[in-house]
Amino acid sequence: MKTILRALPIFILLMMLIYWVPQIASNSPSEIITQKTKLQEVKKESNSNQSTLLKQDTLPEAGMGEYMGKAIETIQEKYGEPLRIDQTAYGYDWWVYGEDEQDYFQIGVSHEGKITNVFVLGSQLDVSPFQIGMDVTEIYQIAMFYPTFSIDYQEETYMLELSENDLNFHPLIAFENQTFAILMVDRKTNEVNAVRYLDKRSLLQLGVYEIASQTPVPPVKHQDEELNDIYASNHREILEILNNLRQRYEIPELVYSEELSSIADSVFSYQEKLYAADLLEKDNAEVQKQLDEEKSSSEGTFDDDSEIEAFIEEDATTEETQLGDYPPLTSEQIQMKLEMEQVKVADTRVLYFDQSADSTWLTTFWFSLENQRRLLTDPEMKRFGISFRGQEVLLMLDKEAENSE
Repeated sequence: MKTILRALPIFILLMMLIYWVPQIASNSPSEIITQKTKLQEVKKESNSNQSTLLKQDTLPEAGMGEYMGKAIETIQEKYGEPLRIDQTAYGYDWWVYGEDEQDYFQIGVSHEGKITNVFVLGSQLDVSPFQIGMDVTEIYQIAMFYPTFSIDYQEETYMLELSENDLNFHPLIAFENQTFAILMVDRKTNEVNAVRYLDKRSLLQLGVYEIASQTPVPPVKHQDEELNDIYASNHREILEILNNLRQRYEIPELVYSEELSSIADSVFSYQEKLYAADLLEKDNAEVQKQLDEEKSSSEGTFDDDSEIEAFIEEDATTEETQLGDYPPLTSEQIQMKLEMEQVKVADTRVLYFDQSADSTWLTTFWFSLENQRRLLTDPEMKRFGISFRGQEVLLMLDKEAENSE
């Protein structure tokens, strides 16, 4: 009995260490978050077999959702001209209104002047029958959440499948006018941060839910020369939405930093050089192998050095055309480049996402994820920098105060 009593304090101490050490490690001041899933934090088994037997209810359109499908003049009559117009990669432009967390919203306008999207962040705007700041438990009394949606578009049928995470933090709601709304729920507060109204085409092209269909989703078309304008628009919108949400939670706003954005650019460039060097090394090994095979073959040999150089040049040219797409960044690559740039890693937060949708979805989506939300709401962060590459985005925050010039 005495032996058991002596061992009991040691056992309790060990149990406390097992529990607390991982907790302390997870709250390390240095954070680099990379995510390589298709916009779901965890993809769980779908209940589609059960849901397809249910007739899905639709809600009557109301509030800001009533503008869907109407001419842009209906918005102008009430809200006037936008602060600016941002270009997107989805065949519509964002008309940006409002300056703070109470009145910020964006209107997606097609080239024909029709409203295809409405993004509402402002807490004082009408998103009936919901409200910005509404607890998710109250929403259950208004609308049913379904794990699957069947969408007919251009004589094809697409089946959308929502994961458990989708249902909890960004459920999809259908309206009687055949439009939809995505409710963006905050992971910590369980309250609605924003509402995104969108039509069928926009919902499919946004690609935020799993699509089970034999038919390819209608592609998004844009010219390469438009990318810089699109990146600039996304950059402005992400900073605005992020700062509006920080304002909502009484956290100091972030200041844009050219320095941090330049460092983020250099991370992508660094990985591209590593990737090119790795390909070149493999290519040289393959060329040498082919040269050895050619030399040992009785049917063909290289007569002089010029033929060898031509052989290598031809092979390298073929390989060069394959350098357009790069693998996702890794935490190790990011960490290595930050150390090379002499960045104070302990004072820096990095968020990398390799399948970004548009900025309105992406920023509010981050607030539905625990680690990302904690990073973006860190009150000690003062500066913001960002870089884009294709569908990838690399966001950096740090504690440095921007130098006054």
